[in-house]
Amino acid sequence: MTPKKRALLCLTGNKWKADRVSAFDPLTTATVEQMEIVKAPFPDAHRSPKLMAKLAAAAWEIVGLEGFKVPFDLCVQAEALGAEIHYGALDIHPSVRKPAFKELEDFKIPEKILEKGRFPVVEGSVKILREKYGDYLPICRQVVGPFTIAGHVFGVEKFCAWIKRKDPEDLLDVLLQLADLNVEEARAALQMGADVICIADPTASSDILSPQTFKELLVPAYQRITSKVGAPVVLHICGNATSYLPYLPDTGIDAFSCDAQVDIAFAKQVLGNRVAVWGNVPTVKVLLQGTPEDVKRACIECICKGTDGLIPSCGIPPRTPIENFRMLPQVASCMVYV
Repeated sequence: MTPKKRALLCLTGNKWKADRVSAFDPLTTATVEQMEIVKAPFPDAHRSPKLMAKLAAAAWEIVGLEGFKVPFDLCVQAEALGAEIHYGALDIHPSVRKPAFKELEDFKIPEKILEKGRFPVVEGSVKILREKYGDYLPICRQVVGPFTIAGHVFGVEKFCAWIKRKDPEDLLDVLLQLADLNVEEARAALQMGADVICIADPTASSDILSPQTFKELLVPAYQRITSKVGAPVVLHICGNATSYLPYLPDTGIDAFSCDAQVDIAFAKQVLGNRVAVWGNVPTVKVLLQGTPEDVKRACIECICKGTDGLIPSCGIPPRTPIENFRMLPQVASCMVYV
């Protein structure tokens, strides 16, 4: 079975039709060691299609993960919308230096936005990966989710304060417009050869939003995306999203990427066969700070709890040792279904 077929089966709730659990990571996979080996370092890899594709390919070529994900950061959309970006450093991801808008009334998505900022860089990297690896390995195109983009272009604290002070319909209108932007970029990526869309919405954490707010503002936004994207969709939210689990089937996503605070077994119990559950080897305590044996034990625990895809609990920390990261595909390849 090819890694692509295995990944698509595991993403769409058909794990038992696959030969084993997938080790395709739809989250950020770039580490400093990979950058040094393939000579595609941050921040250059954020701005060059060739370097972005080269570093993404290192996930397979160097680590053994069964596919690719681009881009590596969460600022592509915000930059194209006018936010000022700091491109980070070798081991630091880009971040928003200055929001684009002061008030909701100022918000506007420019025409031909996919021609702005780094959108052409990302789609160019997808094209390169498809041309080189064909249909053997899956390609994931990350779109930053509506709530996280809103935090980037207005300021996280300001947008969160507006939840209590402004008309929810006005906030939902902005989130739906950002969801339409996600649809537009996802469709462009699929035309270039992407297979999977990952909505990375880390700011939509239960540390910030109540389950009721998640239901009222974000479920409709995710529905807007999933109903218009003709490909498997993964959703990743940071933190303990256990309280969101009952609402996830309504979003239309195919798979949920769990952070370390979510118990895989409980998530499987709540979601059943309605949404696949992927995760959730702890990125800091285990992958960054642990030993290969620690990673192995965590991987086996995730598989025993029923994970559909063996991946880290979040984007990989750049200083994660390769020998630790390699344990994920190594363990996955040994756990063949019988």
